[in-house]
Amino acid sequence: MGIKLQNIKWSNLLFFILSPAVAAAGVYWTLKHGGIPWATWILAAVMLYVSGLAITGGYHRLYSHRSYQASWPARLLFLLFGSAALEGSARWWCQGHRTHHRYVDTDRDPYGINKGFWYAHIGWLLTKEHDLMKGYDNIKDLEKDPLIRIQDRYYLLFALTMGLLLPTGIASLWGDPWGGLFLAGLARIVVNHHATFCINSFCHYLGKQTYSDRHSSRDSWFTALLTYGEGYHNFHHEFQSDYRNGVRAYHWDPGKWLINLLARLGLAKNLHRVRWERILQTKLEMDEKRFSERLAHQSDSVRVRAMSLLTSTKEQLQHAHARLMELKKEYRRRAELVEARKEFREAMARWRSLIKGPVLA
Repeated sequence: MGIKLQNIKWSNLLFFILSPAVAAAGVYWTLKHGGIPWATWILAAVMLYVSGLAITGGYHRLYSHRSYQASWPARLLFLLFGSAALEGSARWWCQGHRTHHRYVDTDRDPYGINKGFWYAHIGWLLTKEHDLMKGYDNIKDLEKDPLIRIQDRYYLLFALTMGLLLPTGIASLWGDPWGGLFLAGLARIVVNHHATFCINSFCHYLGKQTYSDRHSSRDSWFTALLTYGEGYHNFHHEFQSDYRNGVRAYHWDPGKWLINLLARLGLAKNLHRVRWERILQTKLEMDEKRFSERLAHQSDSVRVRAMSLLTSTKEQLQHAHARLMELKKEYRRRAELVEARKEFREAMARWRSLIKGPVLA
């Protein structure tokens, strides 16, 4: 999708051109004139993850989706370090994100992938068209939070202070203010920008539609590494109220781990988790749909035999799952619980083998 010249937002265009250029030149100049101490590299990494997680855990999962509740100290830190990412105020960010979920893949989606990969990634920020997202009717709940209102009113001050002055000041403690400014400040901001932008582009382009194909979002462990755990995006679009993106314990999801830590520290509560039974049922329905599509051009006899096998395999899986859930409630029957877990894993393996394997001859 092209951007008409008269619709270009020149201030944003200049910023997204100059910020990486100045960051690269500044880091090169600093390296050439004395180098950058290891402490500054560590500071840059810490600032990268702290500001990135403030967007993921704060702007996104706390404010946009209300997937849990947080105490005011946690909310304040999210707003401060979210400002350091230079992605707009939480008020503006959440209004646009809720609009995205409501109108995903339509012309009213502010950064819809249907308008093109690069438009979804960064192009939407370069055009005045996204300014048409006027009105804040979809965030009336957030308007009641005084911290949200204060950050929005003084956003530029917060952004410059937390995003540039803070890393510059910290690095000055070991005599490297320029490294703090260019590496832990500006270069880190550029990386954070494109990590977030990848959620709008790659997460709607690369990966599997595990739970639904009614929207373009996809699950990918690779994009999860780039986006602080937001890469399990098909799950997120299907179960928006869940505070997790990576539903499995081994899924890379620092946002989920941060929220769990806050809960253990008493700074978060009411963490919403979609029931596993619902998640599993949604996945099985998607698997069945794909399996049926693969059988579309097979003979009637093959389809009948394949669907019969699918039905029996699903019944075995559901039985194994029901038994596992029942035994989990009875903590004393540990031996049976171990056996039930093994039975469920084997049933799940048979299901995957059937769904992904060759069609019956």
